[in-house]
Amino acid sequence: MSGIHDMGGRREEFGPVDKSQHELEDWERLADAVNYVLNAKGHKTTDEMRRAIESLEHYREMSYYERWAAAAETLVVEKGLLTREEIDERAAALERRWENG
Repeated sequence: MSGIHDMGGRREEFGPVDKSQHELEDWERLADAVNYVLNAKGHKTTDEMRRAIESLEHYREMSYYERWAAAAETLVVEKGLLTREEIDERAAALERRWENG
């Protein structure tokens, strides 16, 4: 049984992988930092992260960092570290700070 992430051999359906580089946006750096800290503090394992990423409902529509951010949120909520409401509140506060410079 293949998961949504199993795309090997289906190049005709999805086309070639875009290997072009882009400048990382602030939120992408933040998503990377959050995952680094969760790992360093022992709050997630590689297997947990893989499961969370592979279970994302909109996996194919998401970018690499969107997957990592959504999976990290899932794990943080599952483990009771934060609620979705707390995450939304903190994200809104960060957004306000970035907008106001």
